[in-house]
Amino acid sequence: MKLFSRIVLGAALVAAPGLRAGLQPDGWERLDEPLKPFSVRDVGGGVLRSGDLAGKVVAVDFWATWCAPCIKELPGLIEYHERLEGRKDVMLLSFNVGDSEEAIADFAREHGVDFPIYRADELSETLGIYGFPTKLILDFREGAVLRYRKVGYAPAEVLAPKLEEVLAARP
Repeated sequence: MKLFSRIVLGAALVAAPGLRAGLQPDGWERLDEPLKPFSVRDVGGGVLRSGDLAGKVVAVDFWATWCAPCIKELPGLIEYHERLEGRKDVMLLSFNVGDSEEAIADFAREHGVDFPIYRADELSETLGIYGFPTKLILDFREGAVLRYRKVGYAPAEVLAPKLEEVLAARP
């Protein structure tokens, strides 16, 4: 029920963007908030720690298997993930919330997702995720900072320019 309440609240905030002080004309919310260290596990049991991301700018996609806009974004995000492979300065991470490991694995097989999907139920509350999909841009070049958040449909064509903007800015 707690997650559902956050989603409903998130929908209300998205519908009334003036309520969110840092909202920019492109729909991204500027935050520049320090991040506490975190770790998440992927479906295969691998662990990703925030310290592993040092020196990078990271886009994070928070999603759920039942979320229609999340599914609609997926083909473009898969392609974008492939384009970023091999780069040392940037990456795209997939953080699922609320689904079982079995449901995530089945979803990944069905939709051709071959990159790690991390379970981020606890982290979603810490980072203020209140709707799906939500994109975050995290900056680990000097410390750990949550730069931007965008709640709602945001395909790769919307994500890529904001990510490049953060990469071009001095930390």
